[in-house]
Amino acid sequence: MKKDELNYGDEVVIPWGFTEVHGRVAEIYGPPAQRRVLVALEPELSSYVVDEPTTVSIPLTDVKKAVPAA
Repeated sequence: MKKDELNYGDEVVIPWGFTEVHGRVAEIYGPPAQRRVLVALEPELSSYVVDEPTTVSIPLTDVKKAVPAA
């Protein structure tokens, strides 16, 4: 994924154990070959997988932009 495809506040899907959860991009950082995304997780957006707001940092390659529901 190109760094330009994600922006602050975009809704994304990240791997979470055997499933995936939704979060929002809080920051994209690191050298080009090792880009990471800081994802803000909220109970409502993550379908209550997390019970309080938190953040998680994961490699850019593991992040997918959420597709809006039609």
